[in-house]
Amino acid sequence: MSDQPHDHGPYPFPAPQPVQRERDLFGKEPPGDLIDWSHRKGEPRVFALLWMIFLLTTTALMFTSLAGGYSVSPSVSRPAAQQMLIIVTIGMSVLWPMIRFSQRIARPSIVAASLRDMVVLLIPLQAVLWPQRLIVLGGWSGEVVLALVLHTAAWGLLIAGTVAIGSILIASSSKPQYTRALAMLSALLIISMGPLIEMLSLKGAAIGPAHANLGWMLSPITGILEITADRSVTGQAASVYNAHFRIIAAIGCVGFALLAFGKALENTHWVVNRRMNP
Repeated sequence: MSDQPHDHGPYPFPAPQPVQRERDLFGKEPPGDLIDWSHRKGEPRVFALLWMIFLLTTTALMFTSLAGGYSVSPSVSRPAAQQMLIIVTIGMSVLWPMIRFSQRIARPSIVAASLRDMVVLLIPLQAVLWPQRLIVLGGWSGEVVLALVLHTAAWGLLIAGTVAIGSILIASSSKPQYTRALAMLSALLIISMGPLIEMLSLKGAAIGPAHANLGWMLSPITGILEITADRSVTGQAASVYNAHFRIIAAIGCVGFALLAFGKALENTHWVVNRRMNP
């Protein structure tokens, strides 16, 4: 009989268990040394999913409003399409800043995160805008639909810059809760200040035979009303002028300027130190 002690293993420590790697819906394991699919569960994927649900819900509500009619005509479908576009624009201009200002600030680059959000919002939005040429929806001309696309893109840039600058200030603030509220208030003022000033002053820049109101273009929401306004006196359901496109271009330039300023602000010494040592 051997005098050597019997090896009972790593007692009192339990034997190491094999790592269970997560599998996706198709039974595929994550690549490399990753043990789960958490790298595919973060932002902006959740944001994109919520935005798609929002668009689908808004579109479904529009078609539900058409279901009660005996026939679908432009006089019925066009107001419903206009209301849908207004709700979608509110989601882009109000809910987007509200969500981002209430969350943990993106790292490492706030400006890059805002640009990703903008792409996530604008690409699916095209599936809502371009079909508005169909007579069963808006029935608007290609020029009007193009103005809608450029209008939402320009305001997407401006709101992205607003979200970026507001998030940078929140990340570098010693009182982030107050800064979050001020940032959201600033975003609301930016998207509503132009029409509010015009309504209070009772002055608007009217052009063309249909009295197009250019002041409404200074908000993403009232801009939808201006672009799709009834201009049947011109022989078309809606029409746009060169002045509309010039204002859209100016708004886009302001958006680029805000993003550039946000990037410069993000790289300043005091913001970097504040974010690294909150």
